[in-house]
Amino acid sequence: MRDYEIRSSSYVPFPFTMRPPPARTSAPALLHGVEVLQYRQMERAFRANGGIVSSDEIVSLLLQHTEQPISQLAHWIVDHDVLSFPWQGHTVLPLFQFDLQTMKLRPPVNAVVHELVPTLSDWEACLWFATPNAWLADATPLDAVARDALAVLDAARGERYLVRS
Repeated sequence: MRDYEIRSSSYVPFPFTMRPPPARTSAPALLHGVEVLQYRQMERAFRANGGIVSSDEIVSLLLQHTEQPISQLAHWIVDHDVLSFPWQGHTVLPLFQFDLQTMKLRPPVNAVVHELVPTLSDWEACLWFATPNAWLADATPLDAVARDALAVLDAARGERYLVRS
């Protein structure tokens, strides 16, 4: 009987008011959050140069300059002459790659794209253009390409070298 009394007197009820441990954020959710932040960074950087538009909008712009706008755009994408990436179910492209008067590719940008794309994805290359670069005195390659296309090309070569090594 005494044994029962000891257990009864030392009984402490389980505190049901304790909160469960916080749920762990899944890796896909974290990656999606990072992707959204990166997209917003690109969106801000590209806004002054035409922004980011859907492939349908590019086709509409090309229609004024070529008889086969869909074929032209598809050719550029497949050959990695332009940067494009999927976003929310659409293929989108930054407009800074184009001369908006003629809808031809801007040669300095195209040269940099060809330098980067063998080692970076289109997404990573777009982000590279939108991010301040130490080799360009902390200017973004997007802003520097009009002033000093050769410096941006050299920075792209440096990036490719660093990624490959």
